[in-house]
Amino acid sequence: MSEKVSVINEHGGTNGSLSNSEFHFGMGDYRKALESAKTALQIDGTNIKACILAARSATKLKRFEESYNFYRDGLKIDPKNKIIAEELIDLQKILLDHFEKISLEAKEPDFNVVHLCSQDVYPGDEEHFLLEKEILEKKYKVDCRLSTKTVDLVKKKEAAQMLMKAHTNMLAGNAEDAIRQCTIVLDADPLNIAARQLRAQLHQEKGNIERSVQDLWAIPKSNRTVDIWKFGGILLHQLGLPVLAEFWYRKATSLSQMKDVEAAMLFQKVRVERIYGPLTIGYPIRVDFTKHGRSVFATTNLNEGVIAFQDKPVLIGKLLQFRDFSACDHCAASLLTPTEYFKNKYVDFNPTLKRLIQEKWPKDDSVKCSSCQRETYCNEQCQKEAWEQYHQIICPAKNVNARPLYDLHDSGGWRLNTDGVKEEIWALQYSPILLAKMWAMIVTEAMRLMRQSGLTQPAVEHWAKAKMPLRKFIVFGKTSVASKMPEVFNMMRDIFSDCGDGIKYDITEDEFNARYYQATCNLQAYSSSTFTPLHVFLENLSEAEGVNTMLLLQHLREEPKVATFAGMFPLHACLNHACDNNVEIIDGMVDGRPGVNVLVFRKINAGEELFTTYIDTTMPRKIRRAWLFRSFNFWCQCRRCQFEGDGPNICTNCGKRAQDDKKFPHCGKCQKAWYCTVQCQKEAWVKGHKAICQLQHSKINLKAVDTDLQDR
Repeated sequence: MSEKVSVINEHGGTNGSLSNSEFHFGMGDYRKALESAKTALQIDGTNIKACILAARSATKLKRFEESYNFYRDGLKIDPKNKIIAEELIDLQKILLDHFEKISLEAKEPDFNVVHLCSQDVYPGDEEHFLLEKEILEKKYKVDCRLSTKTVDLVKKKEAAQMLMKAHTNMLAGNAEDAIRQCTIVLDADPLNIAARQLRAQLHQEKGNIERSVQDLWAIPKSNRTVDIWKFGGILLHQLGLPVLAEFWYRKATSLSQMKDVEAAMLFQKVRVERIYGPLTIGYPIRVDFTKHGRSVFATTNLNEGVIAFQDKPVLIGKLLQFRDFSACDHCAASLLTPTEYFKNKYVDFNPTLKRLIQEKWPKDDSVKCSSCQRETYCNEQCQKEAWEQYHQIICPAKNVNARPLYDLHDSGGWRLNTDGVKEEIWALQYSPILLAKMWAMIVTEAMRLMRQSGLTQPAVEHWAKAKMPLRKFIVFGKTSVASKMPEVFNMMRDIFSDCGDGIKYDITEDEFNARYYQATCNLQAYSSSTFTPLHVFLENLSEAEGVNTMLLLQHLREEPKVATFAGMFPLHACLNHACDNNVEIIDGMVDGRPGVNVLVFRKINAGEELFTTYIDTTMPRKIRRAWLFRSFNFWCQCRRCQFEGDGPNICTNCGKRAQDDKKFPHCGKCQKAWYCTVQCQKEAWVKGHKAICQLQHSKINLKAVDTDLQDR
């Protein structure tokens, strides 16, 4: 591929890069050792030595997950490699030591996830509120005016006695009599709150939702209790009026000073349904809000092998490892060329074979940004969309402050410091351009709304509306990223200090941290591996005949290597984690462009939640849980984590510790649970160990490695 050609010229091929890696490792410069090992893997992804050097360097840098992945990549190439197996055991020991303190001292976060969720009014909700109120009045005949009728004190006493009779009839199950008596009370005393509330409840039980709403609405706001506001929210939601429902739930939550968790939970359920409902149309799923936050549930039985849903990204960015691979920077479509696929073989092909390839290979319609030439698009449509949505703000030709950002991308996150020494200032796998795109999308949309309103500066509501698409993605992170990568922070501040036409976007430290965590917590790696120019070429070639076609077929055995991107997918981002996940994310085509498919690999019943995995679940339980706590601030309580153990010294079922360094017997099947007695083993089997015992969670068999480590 083009990346490999340029790397070979600079570093002298795979051997040169490996030599550099070994040299830097020996000198203790593990960052450069890791960079050189990565370069070697880009040239030859099957090089075991490069995998080992990369893993060792990452371990020294305490980038344990990266190290673990390099070793696993090596085992994919050579599953019986003894060096990797031994070093993987050593790495897991380091991981256990590193996370032991976290595992012992850290406690489950003492908060309800609903308290982390905003109840802010969405831009445009004011108009929706008035529209729904009009629907309430015209369609459901609800009079939203309050009564001003004066009440005679004598009649008020009589009404109180009648209300007692109504309550007695309600308890006796005589709803009609109770409703009639409540009506008599309200005719005499329209502001009798107890009668209004009682009749509303009776109407709801009989299915007369709109009449129930009428009674609650007639209660003056100052007299509405938390329960009344909450009850009204339930009824309005049933009528399909989500903005009004949110308004009533918000009032209940505020009046209770956030102590009524049910009201806050019901608010989020309505909001989630409102935001994600349109995205699930046509799919056998629904998005709900649970104690774990947004969650995806099956609405019908889903069999193994079916696609539960597809999703397309809101924005994307290349993984830096693939930054030189030919692909559309806007939609991720592969732009694989014959020379990239056939590599050095292409030079040796005879003219007839080359001509055949050129004839059958799909036409290349790719274009570059006409201004900066640093972004490539699969066609003019993608070029236009990218410019209109974000690139006009961060184009290096238009915004000189964006040039260092693109230079940082091209160098893989490295740059020269003031002393001329190369240093890594962006250590993440995805390109920092993706982060800049987030702010650029906000700015371009705010400017569009500004011009639409005939203004010269975006108004507050314009900024709020422009941020709406990104509100589908959670933000979670504790530490200040801006202080850890000040160079990138200042780079982003400079880029958006002048967006043109006198408009700027002030990126504060809080804003930088929030968008960084929003990207990092939600990104999913994907590519156009299911549809590339090679696929089209093969289809075209199948129609050709002759000796040259047969000669060419022998060179078409390798799968094409395509650019991998990181994307933010709104529906996919709602999937929760489980170490015994029942879906996996695979590449797919959505509306003619690369996206993701959520594949069911174990039957899911209607009403059951869909779970993906956030980490490599082949790791031992203790490391898995500590890693999840460190990255996502929760201790996993999935079935695997409940019914797998941490080692032979503790009974997985009752928690009893073995005496005198003795070891408890392990489960004879999975060897991942230990029991002090046969009784404990039987209890665990019935409670849930049976369900997870035989599950296989990895295509690579690391069972022997894990068992060997835990038995030591």
